[in-house]
Amino acid sequence: MSRELLLALDLGTTGVRALLMTPAARVLSRAYLPLETVFPAPGRVEQDPQEMWEKSLQVLRSALESAAVSASEVAGLGVVSQRSTVIAWETDSGRPVAPAISWQDQRTAPEVADWNRKGIPINTLASATKLRWWLEHEPAVQRAAREGRLCYGTPDSWLGFRLSGGAAYVTDPSHASCTGLFDAESETWSDGLLGLFGVDGRFLPALVPTSAVVGETLPDLLGAPVPLAARAGDQQAATFAQGAHRVGEAKLTLGTAAMLDLNTGEAPDPAGPGTYSLALWKLGDAPVTFCLEGTVITAGAAVDWLVSIGLLSQASEFDRVGASVSATGGVVFVPALQGLGSPFLDDGARGLLGGLTRGSGRGEIVRAVAVGIAMRCVDVCEAVGGGEAELRVDGGLSRSDLLLGFLADLSGRRVLRSHETEGTALGGALLAGLATGIYATPADCREVVGSGTAFEPRLAPGLREAARERWGRIVERARSGAKDGPPGW
Repeated sequence: MSRELLLALDLGTTGVRALLMTPAARVLSRAYLPLETVFPAPGRVEQDPQEMWEKSLQVLRSALESAAVSASEVAGLGVVSQRSTVIAWETDSGRPVAPAISWQDQRTAPEVADWNRKGIPINTLASATKLRWWLEHEPAVQRAAREGRLCYGTPDSWLGFRLSGGAAYVTDPSHASCTGLFDAESETWSDGLLGLFGVDGRFLPALVPTSAVVGETLPDLLGAPVPLAARAGDQQAATFAQGAHRVGEAKLTLGTAAMLDLNTGEAPDPAGPGTYSLALWKLGDAPVTFCLEGTVITAGAAVDWLVSIGLLSQASEFDRVGASVSATGGVVFVPALQGLGSPFLDDGARGLLGGLTRGSGRGEIVRAVAVGIAMRCVDVCEAVGGGEAELRVDGGLSRSDLLLGFLADLSGRRVLRSHETEGTALGGALLAGLATGIYATPADCREVVGSGTAFEPRLAPGLREAARERWGRIVERARSGAKDGPPGW
């Protein structure tokens, strides 16, 4: 029986999914399970590594069973994961020795502030800060390190270790560059950065290409061994799936947050205000490709907020209610419910809903939320760059025609919505196909995905510029209001 099907495992923050598809990118089956997140103390966000593993295995098995497919028909598995979360486990048993510290965790903020004052540009997202915290505060991690039986890394390395029975303890540059320990020039772990953060490089995974076969799953896990053909950070996988393979091309993933990634080629570009230079991928023996990344912290979360306060009964009403009126009637909304991301990086900013009159109803408010999300996405587009090149979008919120129309109008760019909105899983499958010869080149991957649905800008340039200028003043109110507003009552 020939191996030609492709399997992807996408371990996100709120859930884990598997996707099984043909070489023509036709999805045969999907499976999904939610993941629990706990908040043991203010600023601390943790997950259970064992739950991550068990549910990952469940969705892989479910995807195969749903399609009535044997693992022996799968050419390769691509593993995609949340990037800056860290997991620590024992080398011999594979048992986790501490809860996973989420990428959202803020416990290292005081140390990060000290490093920033010393001129070291780091933030709490960097995995290195979490590893250092473990080595200073977690007895089980300290003990495993002393006894030389410690492994630690991002979730992809944990899943690869468990899937292979410890044979494939690896990660790729897209994950490694999110740790704060990666040397982009040499494509290795940086001895200087390891020393700075007090991290012992002996316990880190080996660095391998994003797209390359580096082992196989244990036969009893899925019924037959499956080649471990790819591993990638979630945003990088989505960028590959969207076909942003050339310098200057970009994708925007519209989920709970929104992440923009701009392909900058084989040399890391200096990051502008509030943006990050990261490794995008390494395809086989080719040099690493880099990107600039920017973040809108509150995107789909603003729609969830509308549901939570009763303005929508469910998120699927977003377009219908927002399109029930022809204008916002002067209502404005700044989606800073968790602070502002790029280019401001202002944790103290707060959401703003203004311009209300007696004539303002839920249609005007919902429409203003759509405009506000689009405006924040344009803020990030302008910070990251890319000129007027078309913008590829994916993610659950990309299903909103209303939002994508505003995004095209306010950015002045053509917006392309992917046929497959779950771009992270699709990217994992495509990268696995590239490693196993299902696709000969990245261009083949781009061709099978297709171009998607286009949204063209319709707003006159003068009106766009006036709207953007007004938006800048509104955002400043959201920032200053958090400092100058009345105390909580």
